[in-house]
Amino acid sequence: MNYKALSTAEKLAAIADCNFWGEEIALAGEYALAVADGNRSVIEDYESFGDSPRQFIMNKREYARAVSVFGFTEKRFNAHGWIDGFTFADCETVVFEVKAHVIGRNSITTGRSPNGKWTHGLDLAASKAGSGSGLSVFGDPYNSRRECLITVLKRLIAWHEKENDQRTAPVLKEAKNMLDELTGRKPVQLSLFTL
Repeated sequence: MNYKALSTAEKLAAIADCNFWGEEIALAGEYALAVADGNRSVIEDYESFGDSPRQFIMNKREYARAVSVFGFTEKRFNAHGWIDGFTFADCETVVFEVKAHVIGRNSITTGRSPNGKWTHGLDLAASKAGSGSGLSVFGDPYNSRRECLITVLKRLIAWHEKENDQRTAPVLKEAKNMLDELTGRKPVQLSLFTL
């Protein structure tokens, strides 16, 4: 089906068939109003982001956030018409190992965007629960790598304290030590003599 060739009524019906949520609702409303009014410039802008209402609303939302929050400018799509992921610079991944048990991966990933903002991804795993979010433009922006790391470490620590899983105690200890080093709370052994 060539969505762009549909009539106004068919486009409005296709929009109504989608279940939009959150910020997508306002975008879908703006697009539907443009379709109903025949506003070609708005229609063409939206339809430049994909081949169906679901696709171009989601793509447009992601692109708008990438531009406004993180300073990305390039708009490119993968083979399936979805906006291609935005590449962060200076990416770093810290993996918290649990050697005695196989429970999954606990890690944090940080990256810097073109406008200098930092964001993070976080993978959490315990014996009976897990969670994960990758590095993306939907992450929270931070002004520095340090601020980003402190925030993500606090999230990791809070999650593991809530889980209260003895198997991940090494993760909690390592994360707390790292946080203490970043915030300057970890005592440093001073030498009285130089060797």
